[in-house]
Amino acid sequence: MYNSPLVPIAICLILGIVAGRWLMPAVPMVYVLVGMTGVAMACGRWAYVQSVAIGACVVALGMTLAQMEWAGDQTLHAQRIEGVVMGEPSEKPHTIGIELLVPDRGTTLRCYLWKDERSRRVLLGDALTVQTEEDLPAETSLLVRSWQWDFGGGALSEMSRWQVTRLRFLLWRHRLLEHLRSSDADESLYAVLAAMTLGDKSALTKDLRDTYAVSGASHILALSGLHLGIVYVLLTWLTMRRRRFWLAQLVIVASIWAFALLTGLSASITRAAIMFSLYAVFSLRTGRMPTLNVLAFAAIAILVFDVGTLFDLGFQMSFLAVTAILVGMPLAERLWRPAHPVVRWAWALVGMSVCAQVGVAPLVAYHFGRLPVYFLLTNFIVVPAATVILYGALLTLIIPMAATPLLWVVGWLNAALGTIASLPYSSIDGLHPSVVQTVAWYVLIALIVRAMYILFPLRR
Repeated sequence: MYNSPLVPIAICLILGIVAGRWLMPAVPMVYVLVGMTGVAMACGRWAYVQSVAIGACVVALGMTLAQMEWAGDQTLHAQRIEGVVMGEPSEKPHTIGIELLVPDRGTTLRCYLWKDERSRRVLLGDALTVQTEEDLPAETSLLVRSWQWDFGGGALSEMSRWQVTRLRFLLWRHRLLEHLRSSDADESLYAVLAAMTLGDKSALTKDLRDTYAVSGASHILALSGLHLGIVYVLLTWLTMRRRRFWLAQLVIVASIWAFALLTGLSASITRAAIMFSLYAVFSLRTGRMPTLNVLAFAAIAILVFDVGTLFDLGFQMSFLAVTAILVGMPLAERLWRPAHPVVRWAWALVGMSVCAQVGVAPLVAYHFGRLPVYFLLTNFIVVPAATVILYGALLTLIIPMAATPLLWVVGWLNAALGTIASLPYSSIDGLHPSVVQTVAWYVLIALIVRAMYILFPLRR
């Protein structure tokens, strides 16, 4: 916890991005960045001053990246937009929601096509041409009426290699989703199975989302480190646990990133893929890794590539939950170290559940206005169920008959979470903290954790 030099760098980068996003100073920050870099290089004799200068450099870098992202003309002036559908269309009561990639701008528009027979035929990978009535911000959602769009356009030929690669993986995912849909699963079973195994949440209904949210199981529907960890354990077992054999680790890393691409490369799965990839590299030498450093490195890599990810709720919740686990679990081990393996597993699950919930609670309260009460009970159900469902989904690709017991597990999970969600006082509602109050809660949590580390020192 205390030997993580990348953590303050990540914090400074985040502060710089936030400042650059909301302040947007008139002076181009690239000049400040160059100046502070010179100061840092000239202060080699004074370690403290040099550290402050390096922090200022990173803040300036974040502000520079934010200016590059948002400064200038961020408007789509074209009245004619040519794009490619990059995601499974989701049917709403009156519209069809799609993610439309505009290759020449490298941006993605959330479009809602007016529902009719033609819009129902839109598929992943289709090229569309949209006519707009006015200029649009680069990041926006757009309601498109029937006469404002048509199939076709030259967007497919304008895609970069990276965009084509992502589209190919998404098309492979579409085929797997069709394979799941062809089973005897009803809509609720298919929706949960598609979300937990392939990261497609387009089929989830509002009632199903509410059930998982109230019971404290929303995290199981968003692919993250838990799901990738289950895949990593399977890959390690398939490579005969040869952690220090470079070819085995190369296969594991390639498989991890293939799975991340297949599931849509969300912020949470990207973070987990970076962390497990670095863990595989560290395994070649020591079998260990500096976890907070790796988490900070993952955050830096993602934000440098796309600073806008910082304002994505999935990114925020993923990193806050993992940070809370990495900081809180050593404290849980100081409080109690059970000798029995089953009790040790249960205590670890309790510790991780509480840490993750504390880490995201203020953010969840701010965005959704409620907190689940029975999240501990829920995690004792969903963690084993997620393991069985992921392994069962892989087995179904080899043995189609395995789909029947797999669907039974998913149905049992839905029923169990529905029961938990219907219990009295299953959630605390009416929570709407302000931004200042949310930040204050995180400051208070940090102070409490710091005090507990002082009260419960490491036992040698």
